[in-house]
Amino acid sequence: MEVLFSFLIASVLLTLSPGPDLLMVIGQSIENGLRAALIFILGLMTGLCGHTLLLVVGWAQFVGEQPQIISIMKGIGFVYFSFLGWKSIRRHYRYKFNESEILSPPKRHYVQGLLMNLINPKVSLFFWLFFPGFLFTNDQPIAFQYAVLGGLFLLQAFLVFSVVAYFSSTVKAFFNRYPMGLINGVLWIGLGVYLLFG
Repeated sequence: MEVLFSFLIASVLLTLSPGPDLLMVIGQSIENGLRAALIFILGLMTGLCGHTLLLVVGWAQFVGEQPQIISIMKGIGFVYFSFLGWKSIRRHYRYKFNESEILSPPKRHYVQGLLMNLINPKVSLFFWLFFPGFLFTNDQPIAFQYAVLGGLFLLQAFLVFSVVAYFSSTVKAFFNRYPMGLINGVLWIGLGVYLLFG
């Protein structure tokens, strides 16, 4: 139990550390509101489920040993996130002149969160490097322990991101004076550059 508690504390601290996921949750909350941010978070959580599954079946280690796969995924991620950034910036200027335009459907926010996690090989590599240090018993298969750790990481990430989204959405009115669509677009493009060169 001490190992699991230590893992939980470390996971919360890592989730709270400034990074792409946290910044995008804040950006979604401020630009599109709490509901959109929660849908985006559900996409992120589904992506984490995928990475946990990859870890359980050993795929994360395989990806870590194949630099060409990582390079391809980084390239795809860069193109996709840059495209989202361009769309957000374009939408910002379209809203500026056409405020009657409807917002993106909820499905789009979910897919953005899902793909943001799934096509980021750094998440799989992070799980592969981070989780083995918190294996908690010799009586259970490693795959089962990875599944438990993945479930704990998923739970705390959902709670942390949801709280951050809630508090970010409460200051939405304050940030309305800023071009949040433009800022969100820059964040998406920055995420793509970070993924490609980070």
